[in-house]
Amino acid sequence: MRPLTTSEISTLQQQHCSCNDWLQIEVAEKFSTQYICNVHFSGHISLGVFEKSIELPSGMQQHAGIYNATLHNCIVEDNVLISNINNYIANYHLQHDCYVENIDLLAVEGISAFGNGTEVNVLNEAGGREVKIFDQLSSHVAYILALYRHRPLLIEKLNQLIDHYTESVSSALGTIGAHAKITNSGTIKNVRIGAFACIENVTELYNGTINSNEIDSTYVGTGVIARHFIIGAGSKVYDYALLDKSYIGESCEIGKQYSATDSLFFCNSQLLHGEAAAVFGGPYTTTHHKSTLLIGCMFSFYNAGSGTNQSNHMYKLGPVHQGVFERGVKTGSDSYVMLEAKAGAYSLILGHHEQHFDTTDLPFSYIMADGSRSSLIPAVNFQTVGTQRDVQKWPKRDGRKGENQLEYIIFDLLNPYIIQRVKNGIGILKKFEEKTSESHLYKSIRIKDIFVSKGIQIYQSAVVCYLGKLLAKKLSNTSFNLQNLKPETTFGKTEWVDLSGLIIPKDLLEENLSDIENGRFRNIDAINAFFSNVYDDYSFYEWNYACHLLEEQIGKSIQEIQKSDVVALLELYKKTLHDLTNAIVADAEKEFNPASMVSFGIYGDKETQQMDFQNVRGTHETNSFVVDVKVKNEVAVVELDEIIKKL
Repeated sequence: MRPLTTSEISTLQQQHCSCNDWLQIEVAEKFSTQYICNVHFSGHISLGVFEKSIELPSGMQQHAGIYNATLHNCIVEDNVLISNINNYIANYHLQHDCYVENIDLLAVEGISAFGNGTEVNVLNEAGGREVKIFDQLSSHVAYILALYRHRPLLIEKLNQLIDHYTESVSSALGTIGAHAKITNSGTIKNVRIGAFACIENVTELYNGTINSNEIDSTYVGTGVIARHFIIGAGSKVYDYALLDKSYIGESCEIGKQYSATDSLFFCNSQLLHGEAAAVFGGPYTTTHHKSTLLIGCMFSFYNAGSGTNQSNHMYKLGPVHQGVFERGVKTGSDSYVMLEAKAGAYSLILGHHEQHFDTTDLPFSYIMADGSRSSLIPAVNFQTVGTQRDVQKWPKRDGRKGENQLEYIIFDLLNPYIIQRVKNGIGILKKFEEKTSESHLYKSIRIKDIFVSKGIQIYQSAVVCYLGKLLAKKLSNTSFNLQNLKPETTFGKTEWVDLSGLIIPKDLLEENLSDIENGRFRNIDAINAFFSNVYDDYSFYEWNYACHLLEEQIGKSIQEIQKSDVVALLELYKKTLHDLTNAIVADAEKEFNPASMVSFGIYGDKETQQMDFQNVRGTHETNSFVVDVKVKNEVAVVELDEIIKKL
């Protein structure tokens, strides 16, 4: 860099430029004054070269340079375009090839952490479960911060690491990343914007970070007002969305006037129209409706029906009540839950609930309103086409790009965490089976006796399917050798945790949480690396759990198991898989029965109705999902027969 020459200063003045002190400006060696016009400079200014044009989305070309602007304490790298700044740009580093046009204000005031370190009151609006957000926050770290309040030293140590990270990114100089575009916007203050981000027509951005990169660019659009926020790479926030003290993870979509306060939403969440307050939205939290309020709850892989609502305020000690909806829960239209409440994984909640139920150990259930009492049908959702379709669609809808993803997600429908809940459910229902009663009360929810035996049967089929699939996979890769069946780790034999997407052995997690307390993790990167390693080694830990489950199912130790025991289990798995496939296909067939055709056929006669329906919806026999289910079952049966024959 070099100072301006006398000739360059004169030329700039002729081009209606001014400066409080020309000596405070340094420029690149090949700097030219040609593309700087009507600009006022103050403070320390560093300017690159402006030697190429920028192509706008419409195809129009604009040459890099600075036009009609006021700059204070700025670094402007090569081929930046700055044009028509109504107020000023202050204390910013604009990296090469970025584009800033038609905005009111872009400034950093004082030392800013750009949203990092902001405390978000999740679950409990009154506080007590605060999560400090930062631009590398994962759902796994947030889960620990929010729910492990019984370990105050752990929370203290984690917050110290976050504070250290926050301090490391704090600066009096903001950054606009390379190739970022900011156009037609209002006030942007104390905001760091990543490379290739597109910011257009926003109303106000204050104290935040917008992560973005070349392969996973981020978009923030029309009318958005965001204060004290982090937005993850690849996300889209648009159409007058309102964010306050909120974290938006990677590849999320927030739009159509959605409002979020004191909330966290992690990767691939989609939030349109409605409202959230004090929400912990794990991966794939989804809500699309204006009438839906999510408040004081934890979700993941969640789908909210229209009119979904929760109450966290009993008008006594304030909005202090919370709910936990485990992975895969759905709420039907106009469902209402009075908190406190816990819903087991993959359950469907219908109707109005004022009972403080806990169905954690009864996953795959229907939770329904039955007069003034909540009632439950256990296990039935395991055999529905909707559950199976959801599990297949989530991996396909993962919009994240690149290798440095923050969440490590186990998508499997059946996994050690779910199976341990299923086993607990079997134990609960078997106790009810021993009693003579029309209905049973379990943690404030009624279960009719007629559903108990069927629930046990379905849960047992889930265990067989899980164990059979793992065993078949293991045997397809190795000959039958007891030595090969032995686990390679001691972790994960019994209890597991769903760490908001990552399924992890509880004993392994507890050991590493103790290491955090003891100061063995020196930074946040080390913690994220631990989660990455768990994800990579998941199959090893899972097999240890499967071995323990295998011993329980057969009633022998691994050393005592014979080929005949394994063959018997695989034969049972084959039959169970066949029955499950038939149940799913039969459930799908309900979508094609005559009742589903009622609104089809403009003229009302049966033939027209059927033709209209088939041309729009297809047939049960040709439906792609149904065909896929059948094909997968056929392939699995062939593979099982080969394994059994080999044994």
